[in-house]
Amino acid sequence: MIRLEKVVKEFGGPLARLRGERVRALDGVTLHVPPGAAVGLVGPNGAGKSTIIRLLLGYLSPTAGGVQVGGMLPRDYAERRGVAYVPDRVALPPVWTVRGALQAFAALGEVERPADRIERVTRKLGLTELAGRRVAALSKGNLQRLAIAQALLGDRKVMVMDEGTDGLDPEWVARVREMLAEWRRADPERVLIYASHDLDEVERVADQAIILSEGKVREVVDLRGGGGPRPAYRLEVEGADCARRVAEAFPGALPVAGAAHAFRVEAGGARDLTRRLGTLIGAGAIVRAVTPEAGTLRERYQHGLARRTQGAARIAAALDAVGEGAVSVDAAEPEEGA
Repeated sequence: MIRLEKVVKEFGGPLARLRGERVRALDGVTLHVPPGAAVGLVGPNGAGKSTIIRLLLGYLSPTAGGVQVGGMLPRDYAERRGVAYVPDRVALPPVWTVRGALQAFAALGEVERPADRIERVTRKLGLTELAGRRVAALSKGNLQRLAIAQALLGDRKVMVMDEGTDGLDPEWVARVREMLAEWRRADPERVLIYASHDLDEVERVADQAIILSEGKVREVVDLRGGGGPRPAYRLEVEGADCARRVAEAFPGALPVAGAAHAFRVEAGGARDLTRRLGTLIGAGAIVRAVTPEAGTLRERYQHGLARRTQGAARIAAALDAVGEGAVSVDAAEPEEGA
């Protein structure tokens, strides 16, 4: 569905090139996203996430390499098929109302049965009572929900979210997560591109995570890991005989050392976790908290950046030493994937 082949993107004109001031935002990025996949883009500021998104939307063209969406150039695909997009910054005319904004987006996107669609998304995103409110009067969270509502208006096969849950409270983050899962289930060929600094949320939403740094793909992390470890959680409960009840709902549960009524449990995903928690609550236990362990993505992301930071520091120290005439070294780049 989405293909990037050795994509380079530089910013700056001919004069900047002559002065050596051009900025290389992407440096040989190759990505293949098949139909039905949900891919997270993660990395520090300036890693290239937003540049990839703008290329996929057709706002930018690559300096070198190729970008295709559905076998077409991104701009052609967006014009013919449409792309659902939730930007990192929501900018709308402040005098528009919530309903007026959705009507405008429905018209621009040539959405069929717009009145029905608008009614459905306003109800789903909890915007019904705010339909007549002006954009200028919306809180950050309500404005973000409006952005998500407009993305769900059309029947699209590609959705791009850039910090799409920024500003939402935990309850709405969880509800949007379920909406995304529902959106994907409605069409097995739909593709979700989810860029975020929230690694735990990426791990819940995406099938794979692309770790970017300095415009390069450093690692691809499989978050569904066929045959890999199941997601683990810290579960805190109350109630009589809670250890037995936890063990019945979560076979293999282990007590957390030094914490009363806390257990380490595993589940096969969000639906399996919900089912097991339902069994536990039905047995009379009171669930105080469920917290995911630091997952594979967070561990590998932090480890990878730490290695690159250490490598850069060693290179800088070596170059300083060369400048002082102390030693002579070959300052190689840190190995790819570090």
